[in-house]
Amino acid sequence: MLKVSFLKTLLAVLSCAFLWGIGSVISRSLLIEGINEIYLVFLRLISIAVILFVYLTIARRDQLNKQILKEASITGFFSVFLVSISFIYALQEISSGLVTLMISSAPIFTVIWLKILLKEERISSVKYFSVLIGFLGIAYLFLTQETGLENQGNILIGGSLAFLGVQCISLSTVLNRRFAPKYKVTSWLAYQYPLVVVLITATFFILGIEVQELSTSQIVRLAFLVFSNLGAFLTFTWLIQRVSALQVASIDYLVPVVGVTSGVIFLGESFNNNILVAGVFIFFSLIINTYEEFSR
Repeated sequence: MLKVSFLKTLLAVLSCAFLWGIGSVISRSLLIEGINEIYLVFLRLISIAVILFVYLTIARRDQLNKQILKEASITGFFSVFLVSISFIYALQEISSGLVTLMISSAPIFTVIWLKILLKEERISSVKYFSVLIGFLGIAYLFLTQETGLENQGNILIGGSLAFLGVQCISLSTVLNRRFAPKYKVTSWLAYQYPLVVVLITATFFILGIEVQELSTSQIVRLAFLVFSNLGAFLTFTWLIQRVSALQVASIDYLVPVVGVTSGVIFLGESFNNNILVAGVFIFFSLIINTYEEFSR
């Protein structure tokens, strides 16, 4: 594994958390304005795929590699396609703040998938305790039926979809940890998209989604959404090649800070005692998890 300084790791984690957190807020702002869920995902994923294809074509970095295509396609199915679909529909039932807050439970399942797929990874009792604390914060949201929306939404539907997305994030974190270090960052990310493009295109036509005309404001937000997603994935892959999977999973604790704050400011989403209590659990869990990682 490549060595990287604490400062670079911290900056990468913060950048990735910001880009992912603000992405959920932008997505929900477009959904509120009536943009179809699949159409939005289709535009975003196709745009990212085109950018990566053009970049690799100009750079001429690699010949077609069947091995990386196979490994990246498996990872991309979970980390790009299923995550995109599950979270975009979750945003119809719960706030962007709660979607990002749900992401904080990913380390719990990262531990499980690490045990299953990367048996050599050591999981300490302190880490088990830290993710338990984070999980209690998420469980509190379900128990209180909190959606983050004023008398709207459904936590069971939205929360379950977000939970599926979290499972995919956790699994893909471990898959990235297993396969990504062998390849260049941009190449690894680009090879995840051929299968994703086929799947989202097929979904678009099978469901008979109509092409919608976008306003200038919507186009600008979509462009920033593409930028934030691409930047987050590149930063995430850079991190996964250099630090442990659980250290990378600490991003999932920071994403809610951006998501909840931005949702309240820009979308008028709710911030109440239920969200505050859940947030306290999550931040306490973050402190425990981060302290052990950097005190070794």
